[in-house]
Amino acid sequence: MTTFSRRGLHGHVVDVLGRRIMRGGLVSGDIIDPDALLTEFQVSRTVIREAIKVLTTKGLVDARPRLGTYVTERERWQLLDGDVMTWRSEGVPDPLLVLELSEVRQVLEPAAARLAAVRRSDAQCSEIENAMLALAATFESTEVASHVAADLAFHRAVLVAAGNELLARFEVVLEPALHARDELAFEHETTIHFLDSHRAAVEAIVAQDADQAHAAMTLLMHQSASDSEAIVSEDAEGAALVKKRKRAI
Repeated sequence: MTTFSRRGLHGHVVDVLGRRIMRGGLVSGDIIDPDALLTEFQVSRTVIREAIKVLTTKGLVDARPRLGTYVTERERWQLLDGDVMTWRSEGVPDPLLVLELSEVRQVLEPAAARLAAVRRSDAQCSEIENAMLALAATFESTEVASHVAADLAFHRAVLVAAGNELLARFEVVLEPALHARDELAFEHETTIHFLDSHRAAVEAIVAQDADQAHAAMTLLMHQSASDSEAIVSEDAEGAALVKKRKRAI
C-alpha cells in the first residue's frame, strides 16, 4: 500500500523515521535532532519541520521546551493510522500485530458476514463469489503478493456487503495487517481447509442464511488465528508472546 507519507521529500523523511520508530531503531524518549536529520537527508529545514509535524499528528513524536523533539511513549501512537499499520507490517511482520489482528477479526468479521447475508445486493453477491474464485486461483502459484491481494479483496467484499460504512473502513487496518499475516502464513496454510471455510461463508451469504454465515466466518477466523499462533510460535520470543496472551483470556 502506497501511503501519503511516502509522497515528496518530507514524505520520504516521515517514512524513514516512522519505520525506525516502529522497528525499534528509535525508542520512546529518544531525542530527534533536526540538525542531524538535515545532514542525513540533505533536505531543507522546512522539509524536516513538515515531516516532524506529520509524525506528531500520528502521535509518534512530540516536543518540549529545553528538551526538543522526542519519541513519545507507545500509548500515544495512532496504531490505527494507515502509515503506522504499514510500517508495522512490512518486512519481517510484527508478531504482536499478527496476533492482535486475529483477535480483532474474530470479533468483527463473523458479525459482518451475518449482516452481509441479510443486506447484500445481487451485485455484491457476485463480487464476493468472484473474489472467492480469484483467491482459489492464487494457490496455483507460490506468489504471495497475488494471494494477499485476492484474500484482501474477498474480505473487503464481505465487509462492504455488510452495509455498514464503519465496517467497510476496517480495510484501512485490514490491508497492511492481512498482508503481514499472509506473508507469514501462505507457505504454511492447509489449502483444503482454508478454501473450504471461505466457500462455506460465501455459500451462506449467497443463500441469505445469516446464522450459517456467522458460523462459517467464525470457523474461518478461528482457523486463521490458530494458524497464526502456530507460525508466530516458531521462535522462542513468539511462543512466549502467544502463551502470555492465552493466559490473559
